[in-house]
Amino acid sequence: MKKQTAIITGAGRGIGRGIAEKLASKGFNCILISRTDKEIKQVTKKIIKKGGIASFLTCDIIDPSSVKEMVEQVISRHEHIDVLVNSAASGPAIGPSEDLNIEEWKRVIDTDLTGTFIVCKEVGKQMIKSKYGRIVNISSFHSVATYPQRAAYAAAKTGVIGLTRALAVEWAKYKITVNAVSPGPIKTPRTNWFLSLDPKSESRMLARTPLVRLGEVNDVSAAIEFLTSKDAGFVTGQNIVIDGGWLSSAWFGSYNTN
Repeated sequence: MKKQTAIITGAGRGIGRGIAEKLASKGFNCILISRTDKEIKQVTKKIIKKGGIASFLTCDIIDPSSVKEMVEQVISRHEHIDVLVNSAASGPAIGPSEDLNIEEWKRVIDTDLTGTFIVCKEVGKQMIKSKYGRIVNISSFHSVATYPQRAAYAAAKTGVIGLTRALAVEWAKYKITVNAVSPGPIKTPRTNWFLSLDPKSESRMLARTPLVRLGEVNDVSAAIEFLTSKDAGFVTGQNIVIDGGWLSSAWFGSYNTN
């Protein structure tokens, strides 16, 4: 069998990095994508050192010509693209909506939503030719419930869910599945930065979470592993929330974990 080729955007750090490492450990030929090569170089080297197959390409996902060139390079080298995971994202532009600069709004929408669409579009063309594909878009629990002062981020991530459903319906006839994963509070550099803004943030978050812990990157990448597998052939148009029960809980207090 031909080794499956997977493109992972935003693969330099956090959840994107974890996904790349997970898929490589499962035998995928992983193409790591980021705007600069500073971090993906190191991730690629680590994967190869552990026996995985990986390479990297730089690409600006909000630039259609850059994305098109990236996809052409992947096809030229590997002939097919079987899996796409859209993990690239920008910072959330935290602040009162009435004071939100339109440039900040555009930055978040362009990267998190428009960039996701551009990559889906170009990779989707190749998957349509192959009559096979697995696409997973990384959204956020902010697409379902959000905090104050997150207007741009919540709008972009909610848009990703709508895009996922639309593409799932449209491309099903080509045997392409399109799903979304919405992580909740996961331990990443970005989450650590957010929690550092307020010493009480983590305790409040844990008090709301029935599993009483922050998620690990592997909690997300394990779901990605399933959704990108052939076993997930009848799962499409779905949004899987990985949040330790945060969205299901209205309780703000200490959970009995016994």
